[in-house]
Order: sequence, then structure tokens, then C-alpha cells
Amino acid sequence: MWLDNASDIDILFYKPYADIVTEIAEDDEYKPLTIGIFGEWGAGKSTLLNLVRQNIESQPQDKKTICIDINAWAFEGYEDAKIAVMQALLQKLEESAPNQVKSKFKDLLKRVDVFKLAMKTVGTAAPIIAGLTLGNPLPIMFSFNNIETIGDDIKKATEAIQSFHDNYITKGTDEQSVVNSIRVFRSEFEKALDDKEIGNVIVLIDDLDRCQPDRIIETLEAIKLFLSVRKTVFIIAADDKVIQYAIKKKYPPIEGTGVSFEKEYIEKIIQLPITIPQLSSKDVENYLLLLVVQQYLKKDEFKKFLEIIWKEKFLVNATPISTSKIHELLSTNQVSMGKDFNDTLEVVDSIKGIISRNLKGNPRQAKRFLNTYVTKKKLASFYFGEGEEKADNQILALLLVLYKLSPDRFRQLNEWNQHFLTENEEFHRMKVSLDNDEADEFSEWRKPDLIRWVKSTPDVFYTHRLDKYFYLTRECLNGDLEYDSNLSEEVKKILEEIGNAKPAQISKTINNFESINAKDKNDVMEVLLKRTSDGEMEPYIIGEIFVRDQLSAYRTQIANAMMRRTKNASIADIAVYKRMYQKDSDLMEKVIDAWKNGSLIQDKMIEMIKKG
Repeated sequence: MWLDNASDIDILFYKPYADIVTEIAEDDEYKPLTIGIFGEWGAGKSTLLNLVRQNIESQPQDKKTICIDINAWAFEGYEDAKIAVMQALLQKLEESAPNQVKSKFKDLLKRVDVFKLAMKTVGTAAPIIAGLTLGNPLPIMFSFNNIETIGDDIKKATEAIQSFHDNYITKGTDEQSVVNSIRVFRSEFEKALDDKEIGNVIVLIDDLDRCQPDRIIETLEAIKLFLSVRKTVFIIAADDKVIQYAIKKKYPPIEGTGVSFEKEYIEKIIQLPITIPQLSSKDVENYLLLLVVQQYLKKDEFKKFLEIIWKEKFLVNATPISTSKIHELLSTNQVSMGKDFNDTLEVVDSIKGIISRNLKGNPRQAKRFLNTYVTKKKLASFYFGEGEEKADNQILALLLVLYKLSPDRFRQLNEWNQHFLTENEEFHRMKVSLDNDEADEFSEWRKPDLIRWVKSTPDVFYTHRLDKYFYLTRECLNGDLEYDSNLSEEVKKILEEIGNAKPAQISKTINNFESINAKDKNDVMEVLLKRTSDGEMEPYIIGEIFVRDQLSAYRTQIANAMMRRTKNASIADIAVYKRMYQKDSDLMEKVIDAWKNGSLIQDKMIEMIKKG
């Protein structure tokens, strides 16, 4: 099995990124510095942080670099993440620092306790404090939510600043002043790091994008307000879209202006963004095969194998690595592999081209898919043994690929299999129909990835029953689909908006749906069509999509999903169906006929739909 965690083996070949990040982090000219390593969940950000740490730890001792790991998610339950991050960093510095400066970090920890009380007292003025301390107006601007009341807001902010000045600066001593406490803390922190026995302090912050929006902002504020001083470098691994979402939620756009500050805010905090590119289809194909090799080699052997791959520049070739090249490299290095390895490599090689694009260039999704295949393969050996009843691993893998491509088509194939007499007639007719471009009952199979899948299937898919394979994957036939692990954040966001949209809001919501990319749009429709056929989708939602000219490609699929449902049509939805009928009467006639045959609609309702 392939564990879903950060790896200390560079199977993604991120070393060039790690070397660049390390080189910049060690350069005194750039400090203080905050580096953002951006990428989607599962893209390998934690692995890249591991490689950076390895680079730092392998450097000569005379560099005197202190490398500290902080997992932001660990502070999710704390009342104030700023304080928690500061305390965690100071505690680790106290442990790692030379003896002569340990006491300085202890004193700073005491100051944090005092500051914790002060921050709680003036928590609502935090944006103003940040603006005063940094000379940066953005936090103050963020506090104004409505352009119509901005005058009152400025007056309130001015009064708050004056009150803050009177109570914490004029009347209080420097020790009691929150603003001065920030300045004094930064100064003392910088002095503590100024010791000649400390070279650089490089702080690796992971899992920030797993935190709640408020925690994300608090962590970024802690870095900017308190900790970003000479000799410090913060390397933050996160999905920048999640950070932008947190900023928008904390500081919504000013109504009526269209002004949004999330990108400017990130630029203020993070000086050097480095985005991990999504793996190409070719990269995913290579990655899948390398994961198979990893599973069958010892750690040291696999590292040597990767070194050859890197040295020979196989990754930058126009075509993926071939299985023959893999066997050649293993043979050259006198590594003997067994039959199980050869079988697994052959099966994965046969499906990698079809599945690669559906894995969204995400290493985590690649691991999850292979883990599912290996688990099912082992279950097949337990259930059906190794004799004549042995399961064909390629058929099993192809079915898992189909489920990944389209859960609805997977279920449809199972339904066709249940009607098997002398052959799977529906599948056979569908496969033959793909050779022409005419619209027919199999239009939902006419997507590029599905066409490639169908054409890759052997004749056994319609000449033999597939009962044993559907038995092995029976959890995919029941209950809700595993959408969360397969969908992008954009798709999840749109689905949430659609699910919460009231009739008056649905037009705006579908406008947002129209603007996303084609792949995400198809993923959203896969969910909506399933809900529609199950009778769980509100008609006004699917009806709004049906009548949109820009979404006309989905009309046939919507009509087919409506025909499959078994829930009675409601008179409350007549207006929706009438609108759909006016847009495409031919398709809606088919829907109405199917409902009439199933006694799901009354004649009066049909008359109302057609004639109003």
C-alpha cells in the first residue's frame, strides 16, 4: 500500500524546487522573508517541505542554521492561533538555541503571556493595531464592509484609534501598551537571534490550509506582526485558493465597488510565491508506474532506481516511460522482480493513459486509486482463488477506472450486466454505436475519456458476465458516491452554492456554474444528474441549467435523468417544466411520455405544461 503522507523519497522529482527554496532561504540578502509553497491538496507540498528540511540538515554545521517544523493544524483548537504559533516557535528555539541565549527565549515566552491578555482586551481593534504597527492601511480598510456606511465606519475607527492611543499608549507605560509591546517584542526577538552562534532560523509551516479561516488569518498575522525579523525565513505550504477564501470570509469585498483584497493581502504577507505545477497526463502516467516499482523494491534500491531515472532525463521525454525501459533498468542493476510485479506493472500500464487525466494531476489521487486497485486485487484472490475462477486483474482495473471516470456509467454497466442472457447486448450495441456521430440513446457515453475507455475494453465485457467484478466493487453500487475525494475545491464550492440556493437565487448561482472550466462543469453535472434521477434534485435547479443556451450540451443528459426517476411530478413545479418545454419541446415530450407511462404525472398537469 502507498501511505497518504509526506515522503522522504523524491518520487515526484521536486528536488529542483527544494534546491531553489533552500538557496534563497540561506541567502542573508533576502531576510526577513516569507516563502509560499502553493499547490492543491495532495499535490506534494509536504513532501517538498521534507526535501527542503533534508537540504538544510545536510549542510555543514558552521552554517548554524536552525530548522523548525510547525504544523498549523495542531493549533486549530486554540483560542488564539497567533499566541499558539509564537509560543511553539519560541519553545523550539529555546530547545535548539545555544545555551547563552536560551534565557532570552524564556523571557520572550513570558512576554507572550502578558501580550495574550492585552490582545484579548483589544481584540476588536486588531486590524487598527496592525495598521498602526506596520504603517499599512489595508487591515483598516478590510474592516469596512459597506461603502454606504464607510463615513460612519471611518469615524468609528478614528474614535477607536484615539481611545486605543489614550488607554494603551498615553496613559499606560511602554510595558502596558499593546502597540509598543509588539514593537518591543519584535526588537527583543531580533536581538535574541542576533547571537553569533545562530546563523539562520528557517521555519517550515505545513497544513495551514486545513485550518478554519480565522486560524489561517491569525497565523499569517503572527508571522507578519511579531516573528518576521532579520535572520528569519518562513516557508508556508498551503493551497493559496484556501487562503484567499479565508481572507474573503474575514474581510469581505466592499459592497458596490467590486474591490477585493485577498491577493493584495497575500502579497503583503508572502514575498516569494512558488506554485507547484499540476502534473501533466504524461507525468501522472510515469508516477503510476514508479509507484508500482516502489512497492516491490527496498528503499535503498528504489532510491538508486530514481537516481538513474533522473540522470537519464527520462522525465523530460515527450513520451511516458515504457515498461520495457523499466525492466531494462532493473535488469541492468541486477534487481530481480517476481511475477506479481510483472502482472501489476502490465495492468497499470494498460490503464494509465485512460485514468491519468481524471486524476487531476494530483499525486494523492494517484495513490488512492492504486490502493483501491491493490485492495480489490487481494480481495479477488481471497474470494475466487487462483484456479479457473480466478478474477482477471485487468478487467477489475478497467471497472475501477470506469467508476473513477463516471459513477453513473459504472452503475449503468452493472444494470446491463444483470440483463445478460447470451451476451451483454446493451454494452455491445453501445460500443458499436461509438463508431458513428449520430445522437442516440448512448449519448452519455460520448465523452472523450469514456470513449477511450470503451475502446480499450476487451470483448469479454460483453461476451461474459461480470458478476464477480461488480461483487468486488459492490460498495460503489450503494449509498452516496465518494464525491469528496474525487472533486476539486471549485466543484465542491459550486455544489454547496447550488444545494443552498433558493429559487430567487438560482439564476445567479448558475451564472457562477457557467464560468467554471469544462472538466469541473462535467463533475458538477455528474452529481446533479445522479440526484435528479434519484428524485433528490429540486426541479428549479436542474430546470435553470436546462434552459441555459450556454449549457445546452447537457439537455439530453438532464432529460434522460428525469426519465429515470420514479418520483411523482408535483404541480408546484409546473412553471419550471413549462419553461423547459418551451426551450426544447422534443426532449420534454420524451420526459412527459416516460412519466405518463410510469403514472408519475396527471393529464391535467401535462396540459398545463404544454399549453399553460
